[in-house]
Amino acid sequence: MPEKVAFLGPIGTYTDEACYLYAPDAERIPYASLGLVTSALEEGKVDEAVVPIENSLGGTVIEIVDFLITSNKSRMKGEFLLPIDHCLITRPGVQLGDIRVVISKQEALTQCRQFLARELRFAEQIPATSTALAVIDLKEADDRTAAIGPRRAAELADLPVLAHGIQDRKNNVTRFAVLAPNSLPPTGNDKTSIAFDFDKPDAPGLVYGAMRPFADRDINLTKIESRPTGKGMGNYIFLLDFEGHIDEPHVQKAIAELQKHTATFKVLGTYPRADGMSVRQLGE
Repeated sequence: MPEKVAFLGPIGTYTDEACYLYAPDAERIPYASLGLVTSALEEGKVDEAVVPIENSLGGTVIEIVDFLITSNKSRMKGEFLLPIDHCLITRPGVQLGDIRVVISKQEALTQCRQFLARELRFAEQIPATSTALAVIDLKEADDRTAAIGPRRAAELADLPVLAHGIQDRKNNVTRFAVLAPNSLPPTGNDKTSIAFDFDKPDAPGLVYGAMRPFADRDINLTKIESRPTGKGMGNYIFLLDFEGHIDEPHVQKAIAELQKHTATFKVLGTYPRADGMSVRQLGE
Protein backbone atom coordinates (compact mmCIF):
# COMPACT_ATOMS: atom_id res chain seq x y z
CA MET A 1 0.00 0.00 0.00
CA PRO A 2 1.44 3.43 -0.93
CA GLU A 3 2.02 5.90 1.90
CA LYS A 4 1.32 9.09 -0.06
CA VAL A 5 -0.97 9.41 -3.08
CA ALA A 6 -1.54 12.59 -5.10
CA PHE A 7 -4.84 13.47 -6.77
CA LEU A 8 -6.53 16.40 -8.47
CA GLY A 9 -8.30 18.37 -5.75
CA PRO A 10 -10.06 19.81 -4.02
CA ILE A 11 -11.49 17.22 -1.64
CA GLY A 12 -14.94 16.14 -2.75
CA THR A 13 -14.25 15.78 -6.48
CA TYR A 14 -14.75 12.57 -8.44
CA THR A 15 -10.96 12.17 -8.50
CA ASP A 16 -10.96 12.45 -4.71
CA GLU A 17 -13.56 9.68 -4.60
CA ALA A 18 -11.46 7.57 -6.96
CA CYS A 19 -8.35 8.14 -4.83
CA TYR A 20 -10.26 7.25 -1.66
CA LEU A 21 -11.54 4.02 -3.19
CA TYR A 22 -8.03 3.12 -4.30
CA ALA A 23 -6.08 4.05 -1.17
CA PRO A 24 -8.43 4.62 1.79
CA ASP A 25 -5.65 4.23 4.37
CA ALA A 26 -2.96 6.29 2.60
CA GLU A 27 -2.18 9.96 3.04
CA ARG A 28 -4.12 11.42 0.12
CA ILE A 29 -2.76 14.79 -0.99
CA PRO A 30 -4.87 17.11 -3.23
CA TYR A 31 -3.20 19.33 -5.83
CA ALA A 32 -4.76 22.22 -7.73
CA SER A 33 -3.90 20.97 -11.25
CA LEU A 34 -2.94 17.81 -13.10
CA GLY A 35 0.45 19.37 -13.79
CA LEU A 36 1.10 19.72 -10.06
CA VAL A 37 -0.05 16.13 -9.48
CA THR A 38 2.37 14.71 -12.03
CA SER A 39 5.20 16.99 -10.87
CA ALA A 40 4.76 15.75 -7.30
CA LEU A 41 5.12 12.18 -8.55
CA GLU A 42 8.16 12.95 -10.71
CA GLU A 43 9.88 14.78 -7.86
CA GLY A 44 9.28 11.96 -5.39
CA LYS A 45 7.00 13.96 -3.11
CA VAL A 46 4.40 11.18 -3.34
CA ASP A 47 4.58 7.44 -4.00
CA GLU A 48 1.75 7.26 -6.52
CA ALA A 49 -0.91 9.38 -8.20
CA VAL A 50 -4.52 8.78 -9.19
CA VAL A 51 -5.56 10.71 -12.31
CA PRO A 52 -8.39 10.65 -14.85
CA ILE A 53 -7.13 9.37 -18.17
CA GLU A 54 -10.32 8.88 -20.21
CA ASN A 55 -14.03 9.66 -20.05
CA SER A 56 -16.70 7.79 -21.98
CA LEU A 57 -18.14 11.11 -23.19
CA GLY A 58 -15.16 13.46 -23.28
CA GLY A 59 -12.49 11.05 -24.50
CA THR A 60 -8.79 10.92 -23.58
CA VAL A 61 -7.25 13.31 -21.05
CA ILE A 62 -4.43 14.50 -23.29
CA GLU A 63 -2.43 16.16 -20.50
CA ILE A 64 -1.93 12.80 -18.78
CA VAL A 65 -1.04 10.97 -21.99
CA ASP A 66 1.51 13.64 -22.89
CA PHE A 67 3.02 13.34 -19.42
CA LEU A 68 3.39 9.57 -19.75
CA ILE A 69 5.01 9.93 -23.16
CA THR A 70 7.70 12.27 -21.84
CA SER A 71 8.17 10.94 -18.30
CA ASN A 72 11.32 8.98 -17.46
CA LYS A 73 10.07 7.75 -14.09
CA SER A 74 6.32 7.21 -14.12
CA ARG A 75 4.02 4.77 -15.85
CA MET A 76 0.57 3.30 -15.45
CA LYS A 77 0.41 0.76 -12.65
CA GLY A 78 -3.33 0.19 -12.79
CA GLU A 79 -6.70 1.35 -14.05
CA PHE A 80 -10.23 1.36 -12.74
CA LEU A 81 -13.61 2.68 -13.83
CA LEU A 82 -15.80 5.04 -11.85
CA PRO A 83 -19.39 5.81 -12.91
CA ILE A 84 -20.10 9.54 -12.84
CA ASP A 85 -23.29 10.12 -10.81
CA HIS A 86 -24.18 13.81 -10.85
CA CYS A 87 -26.34 14.90 -7.89
CA LEU A 88 -28.45 18.00 -7.35
CA ILE A 89 -27.32 19.24 -3.94
CA THR A 90 -29.14 21.89 -1.91
CA ARG A 91 -29.24 23.51 1.49
CA PRO A 92 -31.48 21.80 4.10
CA GLY A 93 -35.19 22.14 3.48
CA VAL A 94 -34.90 23.49 -0.08
CA GLN A 95 -37.38 22.16 -2.63
CA LEU A 96 -37.03 21.99 -6.41
CA GLY A 97 -39.38 24.93 -6.92
CA ASP A 98 -37.25 27.17 -4.69
CA ILE A 99 -34.14 26.95 -6.89
CA ARG A 100 -33.23 29.93 -9.08
CA VAL A 101 -29.46 29.41 -9.43
CA VAL A 102 -27.45 26.24 -10.21
CA ILE A 103 -23.67 26.24 -9.87
CA SER A 104 -21.21 23.59 -11.01
CA LYS A 105 -18.30 22.91 -13.32
CA GLN A 106 -19.26 23.71 -16.91
CA GLU A 107 -18.84 20.09 -18.00
CA ALA A 108 -21.29 18.95 -15.33
CA LEU A 109 -23.84 21.59 -16.30
CA THR A 110 -23.56 20.47 -19.92
CA GLN A 111 -23.89 16.79 -19.00
CA CYS A 112 -27.12 17.55 -17.08
CA ARG A 113 -28.67 19.70 -19.80
CA GLN A 114 -31.90 17.71 -20.13
CA PHE A 115 -32.63 17.66 -16.40
CA LEU A 116 -31.95 21.38 -16.10
CA ALA A 117 -34.16 22.18 -19.12
CA ARG A 118 -36.97 20.01 -17.79
CA GLU A 119 -36.89 20.71 -14.05
CA LEU A 120 -35.02 24.03 -13.66
CA ARG A 121 -35.51 25.86 -16.93
CA PHE A 122 -35.78 29.26 -15.23
CA ALA A 123 -32.68 28.78 -13.05
CA GLU A 124 -29.50 30.65 -13.93
CA GLN A 125 -26.50 28.38 -14.54
CA ILE A 126 -23.20 29.63 -13.10
CA PRO A 127 -19.92 27.81 -13.90
CA ALA A 128 -17.48 26.97 -11.10
CA THR A 129 -13.89 25.76 -11.25
CA SER A 130 -14.85 22.32 -9.89
CA THR A 131 -17.92 20.41 -8.74
CA ALA A 132 -16.50 20.19 -5.22
CA LEU A 133 -15.97 23.96 -4.97
CA ALA A 134 -19.54 24.48 -6.19
CA VAL A 135 -20.77 22.44 -3.23
CA ILE A 136 -18.48 24.28 -0.82
CA ASP A 137 -19.80 27.64 -2.10
CA LEU A 138 -23.33 26.36 -1.59
CA LYS A 139 -22.83 26.36 2.18
CA GLU A 140 -22.52 30.17 2.08
CA ALA A 141 -25.29 30.72 -0.49
CA ASP A 142 -28.99 31.34 0.06
CA ASP A 143 -31.84 28.86 -0.27
CA ARG A 144 -32.45 29.75 -3.93
CA THR A 145 -29.11 28.19 -4.95
CA ALA A 146 -28.26 24.56 -5.72
CA ALA A 147 -25.12 22.80 -6.90
CA ILE A 148 -24.41 19.82 -9.13
CA GLY A 149 -21.67 17.55 -7.82
CA PRO A 150 -20.66 14.13 -6.48
CA ARG A 151 -22.47 12.49 -3.60
CA ARG A 152 -19.16 12.45 -1.71
CA ALA A 153 -18.98 16.25 -1.87
CA ALA A 154 -22.48 16.48 -0.38
CA GLU A 155 -21.57 14.08 2.40
CA LEU A 156 -18.39 15.99 3.26
CA ALA A 157 -20.30 19.28 3.32
CA ASP A 158 -23.20 17.71 5.27
CA LEU A 159 -25.71 18.87 2.68
CA PRO A 160 -28.73 16.95 1.34
CA VAL A 161 -29.03 15.43 -2.14
CA LEU A 162 -32.33 16.44 -3.73
CA ALA A 163 -31.88 14.26 -6.84
CA HIS A 164 -29.18 11.88 -8.05
CA GLY A 165 -28.28 10.43 -11.44
CA ILE A 166 -29.40 13.63 -13.19
CA GLN A 167 -26.86 13.36 -16.03
CA ASP A 168 -28.30 12.99 -19.54
CA ARG A 169 -26.38 9.80 -20.29
CA LYS A 170 -26.40 7.08 -17.65
CA ASN A 171 -23.27 5.42 -19.09
CA ASN A 172 -21.03 8.35 -18.15
CA VAL A 173 -17.89 6.62 -16.85
CA THR A 174 -14.39 7.90 -16.15
CA ARG A 175 -11.36 5.65 -16.46
CA PHE A 176 -8.78 6.46 -13.79
CA ALA A 177 -5.12 5.52 -13.94
CA VAL A 178 -2.78 4.80 -11.05
CA LEU A 179 0.65 6.24 -11.88
CA ALA A 180 3.78 5.00 -10.14
CA PRO A 181 7.48 4.33 -10.79
CA ASN A 182 6.88 0.57 -10.60
CA SER A 183 4.60 -1.92 -12.34
CA LEU A 184 2.82 -5.02 -11.08
CA PRO A 185 3.81 -8.54 -12.17
CA PRO A 186 1.57 -10.38 -14.66
CA THR A 187 -1.85 -11.36 -13.34
CA GLY A 188 -3.12 -13.27 -16.36
CA ASN A 189 -5.63 -10.53 -17.17
CA ASP A 190 -3.54 -7.50 -18.09
CA LYS A 191 -3.39 -4.59 -20.49
CA THR A 192 -0.49 -2.65 -21.95
CA SER A 193 -0.47 0.93 -23.25
CA ILE A 194 2.17 2.08 -25.73
CA ALA A 195 2.92 5.16 -27.84
CA PHE A 196 4.87 5.29 -31.09
CA ASP A 197 5.40 7.22 -34.29
CA PHE A 198 6.87 6.15 -37.61
CA ASP A 199 10.30 6.77 -39.09
CA LYS A 200 8.64 7.36 -42.49
CA PRO A 201 5.33 9.11 -41.70
CA ASP A 202 4.18 9.40 -45.33
CA ALA A 203 4.82 5.84 -46.48
CA PRO A 204 1.74 3.80 -47.48
CA GLY A 205 0.59 0.87 -45.34
CA LEU A 206 2.34 1.98 -42.14
CA VAL A 207 -0.70 1.69 -39.89
CA TYR A 208 -1.59 -1.68 -41.37
CA GLY A 209 1.98 -2.87 -40.80
CA ALA A 210 1.87 -1.68 -37.19
CA MET A 211 -1.37 -3.51 -36.42
CA ARG A 212 -0.60 -6.75 -38.22
CA PRO A 213 1.96 -8.14 -35.69
CA PHE A 214 -0.75 -8.02 -33.03
CA ALA A 215 -3.40 -9.63 -35.23
CA ASP A 216 -0.98 -12.39 -36.27
CA ARG A 217 -0.56 -13.31 -32.58
CA ASP A 218 -4.24 -12.98 -31.61
CA ILE A 219 -3.55 -9.97 -29.41
CA ASN A 220 -6.72 -7.95 -28.99
CA LEU A 221 -6.37 -4.19 -29.49
CA THR A 222 -8.74 -2.36 -27.13
CA LYS A 223 -7.98 1.22 -28.17
CA ILE A 224 -6.30 2.97 -31.11
CA GLU A 225 -5.87 6.74 -31.14
CA SER A 226 -3.60 9.29 -32.78
CA ARG A 227 -2.63 12.86 -31.96
CA PRO A 228 -0.30 15.41 -33.60
CA THR A 229 3.37 15.21 -32.66
CA GLY A 230 3.86 18.96 -33.07
CA LYS A 231 6.49 18.37 -35.75
CA GLY A 232 4.25 19.57 -38.58
CA MET A 233 1.09 18.68 -40.48
CA GLY A 234 0.73 14.96 -41.14
CA ASN A 235 2.97 13.89 -38.24
CA TYR A 236 1.14 11.84 -35.62
CA ILE A 237 1.95 9.77 -32.57
CA PHE A 238 -0.20 6.68 -32.10
CA LEU A 239 -1.60 5.51 -28.77
CA LEU A 240 -2.36 1.82 -28.54
CA ASP A 241 -3.91 -0.27 -25.75
CA PHE A 242 -3.94 -4.04 -26.05
CA GLU A 243 -4.61 -7.11 -23.94
CA GLY A 244 -1.54 -8.78 -22.46
CA HIS A 245 1.44 -8.04 -20.25
CA ILE A 246 4.61 -6.52 -21.67
CA ASP A 247 6.69 -9.45 -20.40
CA GLU A 248 4.68 -12.14 -22.20
CA PRO A 249 6.67 -13.74 -25.07
CA HIS A 250 4.02 -13.25 -27.76
CA VAL A 251 3.66 -9.59 -26.79
CA GLN A 252 7.43 -9.13 -26.93
CA LYS A 253 7.50 -10.59 -30.44
CA ALA A 254 4.69 -8.31 -31.63
CA ILE A 255 6.43 -5.24 -30.24
CA ALA A 256 9.77 -6.25 -31.77
CA GLU A 257 8.07 -6.45 -35.16
CA LEU A 258 6.38 -3.08 -34.62
CA GLN A 259 9.62 -1.36 -33.64
CA LYS A 260 11.14 -2.12 -37.04
CA HIS A 261 8.97 0.72 -38.40
CA THR A 262 9.00 3.23 -35.52
CA ALA A 263 11.12 6.28 -34.77
CA THR A 264 9.75 6.72 -31.24
CA PHE A 265 8.46 3.92 -29.03
CA LYS A 266 7.37 4.16 -25.39
CA VAL A 267 5.63 1.77 -23.01
CA LEU A 268 3.16 3.92 -21.04
CA GLY A 269 2.32 1.10 -18.67
CA THR A 270 1.42 -2.55 -18.26
CA TYR A 271 -1.22 -3.22 -15.63
CA PRO A 272 -4.20 -5.34 -14.53
CA ARG A 273 -7.33 -4.74 -16.58
CA ALA A 274 -10.14 -2.88 -14.82
CA ASP A 275 -12.37 -5.95 -14.93
CA GLY A 276 -9.63 -8.24 -13.68
CA MET A 277 -8.69 -6.74 -10.30
CA SER A 278 -10.54 -4.70 -7.73
CA VAL A 279 -9.54 -1.15 -6.80
CA ARG A 280 -8.51 -2.31 -3.33
CA GLN A 281 -6.30 -5.09 -4.73
CA LEU A 282 -4.43 -2.55 -6.85
CA GLY A 283 -3.48 -0.66 -3.70
CA GLU A 284 -2.09 -3.68 -1.88
